[in-house]
Amino acid sequence: MESPPHKKSSKRFAAFLIVALLSAGSAAAAQSYETPPPAPVPAPAAPLPPAGVVPATLALDVTGSPAADPAFLDLEIRKALNRQIRPTLRPGASIVYGPIVPWPLFPLAAGTRAAVNVTVTITGDADSAPVSGVTTVALTNVPVAAQPPAVLYLSDDPEYVNGEGVVFRGSVSAERPARLYYYHSDVGAPRDLDVVLTAATPSRVELTDSGAGPDLDVMSVGHAVTRDYLQQRLSGEGIVVDVVPGRPFVLRHALLLHGEVVAGTADVHVLAGGAVGISVVASPAGSRPEAYLGAPRLPYDGHRRHGTFDLRGYGAIAETYTAGGPPASAQYGGRATTPRNLDPSDDGRDYGDYGVVHRITFTLVNPTDAAQLVYLYEKPLGGPVRSSFFVDGQLKELGCARLPQPYRIASYQLPAQTTGATTTITMTDGGSFYPLEFGVTDAPPQPTTPPVGHPDGCSSNPPPFVEPPDNQ
Repeated sequence: MESPPHKKSSKRFAAFLIVALLSAGSAAAAQSYETPPPAPVPAPAAPLPPAGVVPATLALDVTGSPAADPAFLDLEIRKALNRQIRPTLRPGASIVYGPIVPWPLFPLAAGTRAAVNVTVTITGDADSAPVSGVTTVALTNVPVAAQPPAVLYLSDDPEYVNGEGVVFRGSVSAERPARLYYYHSDVGAPRDLDVVLTAATPSRVELTDSGAGPDLDVMSVGHAVTRDYLQQRLSGEGIVVDVVPGRPFVLRHALLLHGEVVAGTADVHVLAGGAVGISVVASPAGSRPEAYLGAPRLPYDGHRRHGTFDLRGYGAIAETYTAGGPPASAQYGGRATTPRNLDPSDDGRDYGDYGVVHRITFTLVNPTDAAQLVYLYEKPLGGPVRSSFFVDGQLKELGCARLPQPYRIASYQLPAQTTGATTTITMTDGGSFYPLEFGVTDAPPQPTTPPVGHPDGCSSNPPPFVEPPDNQ
């Protein structure tokens, strides 16, 4: 049946409207719009390299009967950490140590062990990241038979270091233990000074060392070296280390500025293995000494303060004092009697006995029927001097004196009709002047050395640094 006309018109209109709407939609869909590109996302920054490496554990072998001095143990723990960490440091990095826990330690008898924890922080610069951690240090007291040095290596030539290279080079074998005494000042640019052990074959070595400086006060540096070394020597305190080929062992590291002095003494005893080399090396500040171990030796300064000296039998002094009689005395550190240079072709001399341990024994006789008061004294004969004496095991330190008059060290009351003995261990101080008279008298000496700045005493200021002549 055919639709009415009005219905056909409605259908046509509807179809037209649908076609129009579809055409408009297609045109809208076909129209394009420009949209801004997405903002670039920055790549994540590369992490900064660590300023250094903090070891998780560290082993430290010590000696001592027992190892009990907190100052000694604290110093050796920090030195061991320095040896492990310093080679890992990036330029501009520095190390800060926190407290040692637990502390203080109980005395470590031979053969016993202990462990401590040390917090370590390594700070970096803009190009490295700080690092922190805790290192566990395992300590073992290793029994070692005492073996006194047979030779002395004196390294005070050149005294004023103005270049880079080897300042001293020597060798130590198991058959010939040695002591190194070094005393050097920097001239010009800042420099590192290192005492380094090397070996061609694996070696196990006992070390007893004391160091002081850098400082402008040369007398204080020399005095600290003597006092601390004698204290360690009498207590048998030291360390035992392994020196292997290709890995130099840095015993001492110091950064010196212009005019500063550094000094030290080190007893080296090879327990097992081959001979070890011992060197004093000057290098640019912030560098490593290994690159300079093969460098030429720096030239001498003409003062002849160098050499290899025979210590066997040298430094032992014995005298007798009789109450009621004249004073009894001995001198050391002069030019008349010095340790023998083992190299006959070398003109080096140890005027001042630097690095020599003197053992002075006085037999004290009182033949009278009354007790007698007597005094141990020192008398400067060469100029300003400071002293450390271990009198019958007790430390006696004297301040700076320069006038040639007796100064009291100790006193004794000698019972009637008795004979006894007193023994003093001492070593001359770098930066002091000699000879020195050491004696016993019944006349009261000066009770104390003059205070610093007194007209009869020493200056309150560090001795001025004097530039060495150009030809030295």
